[in-house]
Amino acid sequence: MRLIVLAILSLVLSSASMAKDPDPLWVRDPARMPASWRPSAVLQEHLNPAPWSQSETKDAERALTAAVDEMIGYFERKPSSVKSLWDDSIEALIQLTYASANKPELDAKIRDAARKNLTLLITPYLSRDPDTARCEEFESLLPLAIFAHRLYPGGDPRTDLVMKRTNAAFRACDSLEDATGIDLKKILADPVARKENVEDLFDVYLWSLWLIEAELFPDIELSPEARAFGPKAWKHFATLRLAGADEFEDGALDDEFNTIADLATHIVHIPTGTHRFPLYVTDSPELYRFHRENFYPVLQSGDLDLIASFVDSLRQYGCTPETDVQVRDGARYLLKAFHESNDNWMRYRGDDEKSVDLSDYDRIHHPWTAALGLRDRRPEPARAGTYGGLVRRWLPHHKN
Repeated sequence: MRLIVLAILSLVLSSASMAKDPDPLWVRDPARMPASWRPSAVLQEHLNPAPWSQSETKDAERALTAAVDEMIGYFERKPSSVKSLWDDSIEALIQLTYASANKPELDAKIRDAARKNLTLLITPYLSRDPDTARCEEFESLLPLAIFAHRLYPGGDPRTDLVMKRTNAAFRACDSLEDATGIDLKKILADPVARKENVEDLFDVYLWSLWLIEAELFPDIELSPEARAFGPKAWKHFATLRLAGADEFEDGALDDEFNTIADLATHIVHIPTGTHRFPLYVTDSPELYRFHRENFYPVLQSGDLDLIASFVDSLRQYGCTPETDVQVRDGARYLLKAFHESNDNWMRYRGDDEKSVDLSDYDRIHHPWTAALGLRDRRPEPARAGTYGGLVRRWLPHHKN
């Protein structure tokens, strides 16, 4: 009888301990990290254990400003890059203002540049009859209609014209699948992210963002199927099987792992509205664990864009260089890369980029991702009438 009582007591104590000691959200002390989160012994030797300093905060602010200036300057020198990047020429800038902790004058500068890129893209449509739009235009027009609502003042005729053409393009489609090119049912039937389906999953991710955002603007016409797209996609992404670096012979250097990891950092954008709103561990515990367990393998791989994206994701949980060792180590890596490139993000070249001529997208991507990884943020409350408010109608709000 005594043994039974002791066994029950042991089980109760064990359960209580588990309840008190879940995986820590913010980790200042590396010794408190689960073993699967820790850096290798080789990497540990190269990491700085000192607390994050005020001088590093100022250095990060300077690196962020440099990234903004480089991207704006590139678009101004090469207007054709705006058309080749399309909505990414706006995203690369405007994302840096989301949940902003920037100085107001920096945000105003960014928004002005984003608006100029939007105008360059919209102008050719202004002289066309909106009703002549074809279904295949919907993919190009929807993000422009969304940005027009957000970047132009209320009542601007350009917003009305691009919105009417967007609606006409959608009406010209036979179905949502016709409009997006996505067989959602088929894609969501596979519970594992793999080399063969990652491109399709990226398409689902992108359309989820656009269709959720479009709901905020009543004059953008959406079918019930389009309104259900985001919730269905998130239900799939929240439990999607993502293979970790330790499952590949080449670890974080494996091309398939890199593609999966890149997808993971983008999935984070769906509940957060691309950095605007908080992210909770309970939104997808496996997504949080994936970032934590693969952070140091990615850091050791030296992939600047992916490292920056991992740091960006962790910041959405509320982690900062002051409170979290992984964010601190990642931010220091980014600053080191910046200084080794003569304080110019566009001069940075990864090992696989040194002998090739980079595309417009690749040139912009280094300052874009690095700035997102380095910037402080103050997530917005998910109020009714916001992207966050829409998401929290079907994704319950839980505190970390």
